[in-house]
This record gives sequence, structure tokens and C-alpha cells, in this order.
Amino acid sequence: MTKPPLPDGTPPPVDPFTPVDYPANYPQQPPPGYPTPYPPYPAPSAYPPPTGYPYPQPGYGGYPGYPADPYDPYRPAKPPGTNGKAIAALVTSLAGLLLCGLPSIAGIILGIIAMRETKRTGQDGFGLGVAGVAIGGVVVALYLLYFVFIVIVAAGTASSPDYYP
Repeated sequence: MTKPPLPDGTPPPVDPFTPVDYPANYPQQPPPGYPTPYPPYPAPSAYPPPTGYPYPQPGYGGYPGYPADPYDPYRPAKPPGTNGKAIAALVTSLAGLLLCGLPSIAGIILGIIAMRETKRTGQDGFGLGVAGVAIGGVVVALYLLYFVFIVIVAAGTASSPDYYP
């Protein structure tokens, strides 16, 4: 698309993309007026800093033996409810009483996993995990003792002189 010719006597339009030609000898600019600097900090006093602040300095850990800052918005939240593996550990350990001790082995394993998870996440259920491991261990030990007793009794009756098949 072409532009129509300009009428006679009019200057050509200025190209907006041409570089600006600044004059070479401007007068020297005065230095900028900076505000007066603040007064210097006073010298440190001979007194130690006050103690007993409610919160530690930023970037440092919390006080030993105390939980982290309760108002920290970036700390991980405690998962709601009781750990499901801890509940399952207790239930399977108790079910081992009725089902020959086999579920108690699963209760021991689930209890150990639940105790590790509750320590790591802070979720409720650590006591249930401990109970699952303890009950499962007792049930498995009782069934093993019962099995050993039956084997000893069977071996004793088979070798007795009064035994006639």
C-alpha cells in the first residue's frame, strides 16, 4: 500500500524510530542533592542484651525441650485422626487369639510401621501401635510354647512302653 504524495511546501513527516541526536556540549550538571546521612549508631554498652524473649531469633532453632513456634504458618500440620495402621495392628493382634496366632504376626509388623509413622508425623496412635506389638508378641510366644509342648508330649507318648498303635 502506497501513501499519497504530500502537497508542495510541507516537510516530510518525522520518522519516530530515528535515533535522537543530543547536543555534544551540555553544561555540567550539578551533583544530585543527597539527604544528610543518619547519625551513627551509639557504641555498644557494657550491659548484656536482655534475656527472656518469648521467641528465638529468626534463623535459629527453637528452645530445647519445647515445641516449635505455634504460629509458624510453614510448619507441617499434624495429620488428623488416629493412624490406621496402629488400629489395624491392635485388631490383628487380638484376632490372633482366635485364629491360631497367624494374624498376630501381621499385627507385630503393622505395629512397628505405625509406631515409626506416628513418631515421624506426630499423628495419634503411638500407644495403639505399642499395644499391637506387645499383644502380638505375647500371642505368638504363647502359641509357640503351646506347639513346643504338644511336640514334647507327642514325642513322649510315642516312645513310652505302654504305647501300642
